[in-house]
Amino acid sequence: MFEQIPQVQKLLEEDAIKAYINEIGHPFVVASIRETLEQERKNIAQGKAFDYPECVRAIVTKCQSIRLEKLQRVINGTGILLHTNLGRAPLGSEILSQVASTLDGYCNLEYYIPTQKRGKRGGFAEKLICLITGAEDALIVNNNAASVFLILHHFAKGKEVLISRGELIQIGGGFRIPDIMKQAGCHLVEVGTTNITELADYRNAITENTALILSAHRSNFYMRGFTQSPGLQQLSSLKNDTIMLVKDLGSGNLIFNNEDNVAQALKFADLVCFSGDKLLGACQAGIIAGKKELIAKLKKNPLMRIVRVDKITYFIIQEVLLKYANNQHGALTAWSFMKQDLQAIDKKIKKLFKKLKNEVKPHIHRINSKTAFGGGAMPDKVLPDYGIAIAIDGKKATDIATHMVSQPVPIIGYIQNDMFTINFRTIQDDDIGNVADAINSLVL
Repeated sequence: MFEQIPQVQKLLEEDAIKAYINEIGHPFVVASIRETLEQERKNIAQGKAFDYPECVRAIVTKCQSIRLEKLQRVINGTGILLHTNLGRAPLGSEILSQVASTLDGYCNLEYYIPTQKRGKRGGFAEKLICLITGAEDALIVNNNAASVFLILHHFAKGKEVLISRGELIQIGGGFRIPDIMKQAGCHLVEVGTTNITELADYRNAITENTALILSAHRSNFYMRGFTQSPGLQQLSSLKNDTIMLVKDLGSGNLIFNNEDNVAQALKFADLVCFSGDKLLGACQAGIIAGKKELIAKLKKNPLMRIVRVDKITYFIIQEVLLKYANNQHGALTAWSFMKQDLQAIDKKIKKLFKKLKNEVKPHIHRINSKTAFGGGAMPDKVLPDYGIAIAIDGKKATDIATHMVSQPVPIIGYIQNDMFTINFRTIQDDDIGNVADAINSLVL
């Protein structure tokens, strides 16, 4: 019986297996084959017959599972616009085409063309930030946690930082403000209570060792009811030559006119920091904007070598900011989803139904839904949406979810009322065919 087990090379020549060499790499395919053959040997030792087609299918299943681990395009039907697990703001084909055409060779990352001498990273992108927000200077690092850490480490190491108990946030992945303060060498001073913090709480907590007042955006929750907290304008009255005011905005709002708008915050805070891949609509980055002398000190901090970004990040942020400078931000993919009206969403669902098989349509139910901003941006706001719910007799919602995520382009939805559900605000027109094919293959 053992002589029936094929050689690895023979299995590598099977078309169904060979197709995965380019997708996941020769070593992973070989490892999948060897793991499967080892199991087959154990089965034979237990008296089970060897089945060649079943062996091939087992190898293909292993390869498929590995392929799903790759970083790849997915279709977002989760009802969350800036989904952290799905890469937050989608960049769109226009920006990525510009990246490909500009950065496929060398670039002037640290070369200042006007003087033909060595330059500094981020010059033009950082000037755009200042132009748009009114900041005196700006700095780009690799994420907003790095922004907060760099500010705290440089200006408050060994000193006290005041923050409201209602802003001691934790976001996804275990990022906690108190932990960042500890790592930065600061002494956390909590003021007020969870729901009520008054200006006097800050004032009474100030000592000769106080270096900084930190106000943090409640990125993934909001409080209503019996709540109170001072705004930035009030907090700015506590600043002096030794105490600075820093606002961690998180979301990167340049448009919505409220206190979480970067330009508004800069009227009162010495430094403001925010993410590049949330409402801004760019890639992962942390952006610090504010007073020139403070930014200059941060740029000289040795940690900048650790948290600096690469040419691709600078370029993407540069091109995204140009959209804002020219009042064309609505063309950014994330913003086009935000601004999409219900009529446009309705057309996408009608387009889907035209592509569905007749025997499938009775199992697809159109629903009214809502999409959240997500990604730590405007937790108290939602957008109206339409979607579909799939219910097929004999198929569990979890089985349908597994089927959808196993497609060539994985489709990520959610389960609601025991039905697999897809919201359509974030479904692109080019993805509708993929969604239709996946649904049609549910009923064979």
